[in-house]
Amino acid sequence: MKKFLLVLACAAIASGVRAEGYQVNNMSAKQTGMGHVGTAMKLNSESIYFNPAATAFQKSKFNISAGFTGILSDVTYRSLPTKENGYQSGPAENSDNKLSTPLHVYFNYKPTDRLAVGLGFYTPDGSSMNWGSNWSGSHLIQEINLAAYTVQPTVSYKICDRLSIGVGLMVTWGNFDLSRSLLSKASRQGLIANMIDPSITSTKDNITKLEGVIAQLPDGDDKTAAQQQLAQAQGALQLLQNGKGYLESTMDQSIVAARLEGDANVAVGVNAGILWDINDQWSLAMSYRSRMNMKVDRGSAAMNIAPEAATLIAQLGQLSPGTELIPALDQGTFNTELPLPTTVTWGVSFRPTPKWEFAVDLQWVGWSAYKDLNVSFNEEELGIADIYSVKNYSNTLAFRFGGEYRATKFLTARMGMYVD
Repeated sequence: MKKFLLVLACAAIASGVRAEGYQVNNMSAKQTGMGHVGTAMKLNSESIYFNPAATAFQKSKFNISAGFTGILSDVTYRSLPTKENGYQSGPAENSDNKLSTPLHVYFNYKPTDRLAVGLGFYTPDGSSMNWGSNWSGSHLIQEINLAAYTVQPTVSYKICDRLSIGVGLMVTWGNFDLSRSLLSKASRQGLIANMIDPSITSTKDNITKLEGVIAQLPDGDDKTAAQQQLAQAQGALQLLQNGKGYLESTMDQSIVAARLEGDANVAVGVNAGILWDINDQWSLAMSYRSRMNMKVDRGSAAMNIAPEAATLIAQLGQLSPGTELIPALDQGTFNTELPLPTTVTWGVSFRPTPKWEFAVDLQWVGWSAYKDLNVSFNEEELGIADIYSVKNYSNTLAFRFGGEYRATKFLTARMGMYVD
């Protein structure tokens, strides 16, 4: 018997997306309706993801399931009250995120009563966030898109009628892109205070000296040369003053940004589980998903520079040779690494009657593996400093609860919740 399920589930969620980091908990449109429980449930081919051991309890010879979920997150940021802002929270800044669509396809086959083999494809991790170019944290992030894809061949075996084990090989790859502003408000203020203002002062002093020298020189080559120096100094002063005015007037705008893109190497992990079907009413189970490190060896960067900023940077570089105002990110390639954390889930399901089923999952996620994000450039001769961000994520424990009522053969009602 073949079964095919294609469901579109749309949800507007914010807190869940933030609490889960970049883990995606929408690997079954059906189980999302039960708070994404499923470790101790017999879900046919969908157990390839939730607990490989449960696929051996499939009653039909073949089972196929496919679906996707629409996730639309809305996040608001406000700066904390400080002495500088009069102990008032900053204005609300809202993200403008696109619709994300994690998807899944599962196929399971039982050649014998005790053995099952299957194949799954799903997107276990991902994130999409767009804060725009000019929000107050643009120097940290403007936009990020992260996606991981997994193919999982799976085998499950019933040791006895009520006890099964299963294991799947997770073959995972992915890609990401992120953009951030390179000249923050603090950087521009530092550029003005440490480079432009001192240059303006010294240039004014030089102009004053040249004017005094010219006033005392008779007409001739020396006076002509001094007048040329004066004209150059006046031009430099005008350039510096214009540059300062431009930087001060664009403090709330992103005038220089970098976009980094990379494809991750294939990583391999294990998804394993055990299911004990105690009796017709109760089942206990545990599943384990190993940590994988997604490594990018040769990512690339592109620069987005406002024309006025490009002109200013070039001119300031001429006035101060050897000073690098903007790193040449687009001239090299970078490497970075992102962990997909370990997860361990314990589950129990209860079937008081043939029409009712309740389930509880307790899931531990090893987020402490995500200590930092370091982007290092491969070409040392470029002298580009690492882009380093401290993360220091903490391990989490998520509680999930769900229930379903099979009203008829074609109608099932579900409810669920989870706290992460």
